[in-house]
Amino acid sequence: MRHALILAATLAGCANPAADRRPETGPVYISIGTDAVATARSIAAQDGVPLQVLETGGDISVLEVDHGELEALSEQMHQQHHRCGGFIVHDSMDDALASMHVGDAGRTAVAVDYTLDQAATVHAVLPAIDAQRILGTIKELSSAKNRYYQSESGAAASLWLRDRWRSFSARPEVTLELFDHGYAQKSVILTIPGTTLASEVVVIGGHLDSIAVGGKGSKAPGADDDASGIATLTEVARALLASDFRPARTVQFIAYAAEEVGLRGSQGIVKDYKKRGVNVVGALQLDMTNYQGSEKDIWLMKDFTNAAQNTFLTQLIDTYVGATWGLDACGYACSDHASWYRAGVPASMPFESRMRDRNRSIHSLEDTLEVSGNNAAHALKFARLGAAFAIELGKGELGTGEHATVATRSCSSHRSPWALLALGLLSVLAVASRLLDPSRRQL
Repeated sequence: MRHALILAATLAGCANPAADRRPETGPVYISIGTDAVATARSIAAQDGVPLQVLETGGDISVLEVDHGELEALSEQMHQQHHRCGGFIVHDSMDDALASMHVGDAGRTAVAVDYTLDQAATVHAVLPAIDAQRILGTIKELSSAKNRYYQSESGAAASLWLRDRWRSFSARPEVTLELFDHGYAQKSVILTIPGTTLASEVVVIGGHLDSIAVGGKGSKAPGADDDASGIATLTEVARALLASDFRPARTVQFIAYAAEEVGLRGSQGIVKDYKKRGVNVVGALQLDMTNYQGSEKDIWLMKDFTNAAQNTFLTQLIDTYVGATWGLDACGYACSDHASWYRAGVPASMPFESRMRDRNRSIHSLEDTLEVSGNNAAHALKFARLGAAFAIELGKGELGTGEHATVATRSCSSHRSPWALLALGLLSVLAVASRLLDPSRRQL
């Protein structure tokens, strides 16, 4: 995949050459946990740049900081506060200040009935979920130099993932979209439209980007953070489409760009959805799924998440996953679920371990599959949970299979590197054809 991503990166630059050249300098407004304000102050003082605390209230503070400090702040939020992201970048001061007054709408909202009544469909789909496929996707994504939101390889990862997801179904109503945020990497959205409740949307997401010291020049394989989450939701999407799942509610799979630098991809999507009146009834975030660092399997974050939906997840785990679970907390804006929570959408984040037992190799060149034992056994539990979530919240039924999966062979480690390279090059050639032929540029 490494060679395919390099070539795809060149093509991505041709498609939007200005995307990664927009100046990102000067002051920017962020909301951050009040417990991390001292960390932000320390970074600004070390670099001799201004920082202003605009408002503090309870657990959240709003700061004006220099844009150049965001990468260092992200790193220290991980090192000192054990949060990926850990702050939200806002479009304006007004938007940032508004975050202080969101309240607990996301915690208490109950948008749907959480009754479990889709057992037959769930049990029909779960056998299709394959740990080897998850492992293969983690390997491919982590083989790139990095997936930083401003890098060529980060941009190429968006194209590669879009084409991988496109290969899962020939159903004409299943759509793929690249969401352009104005920087090199784009978010990827796969939509399975609903039938009887199509206006209600279920979202399952993870973040596509990776980060390490050095930004777009760094070596940041991000095998666990968050290739594991993207590989997990990829396998959920593949298994559902292979089973010809026809949801009553619309189900979307989203790979968010730029989570590591202030939840910027998910923030952009949530803002767009709110503007267009898209009714999201539940959001699940898969951020790190393959490192089992604690005695229990799945840990549900109880802060900045929805209590009723979290209870629903525990029922799914007990009924379908056969795993153990516990409750923990990760702090303000620790991942993209916080963007949905802030908008009043029921959101949840199941995590791979307690925060105190977290994977210490993330945000570095050491975040490789070796840390997780070179297998995807732990991520398989999260894939089963994700599939159960999509089916029990999305409702619906299985179709006849007439337009089911196009690509049926596994992309696991059983394939030779040469076979994977050939597939990657074919994908890139397809992208090149669409970019060079204006009549075929539609996603």
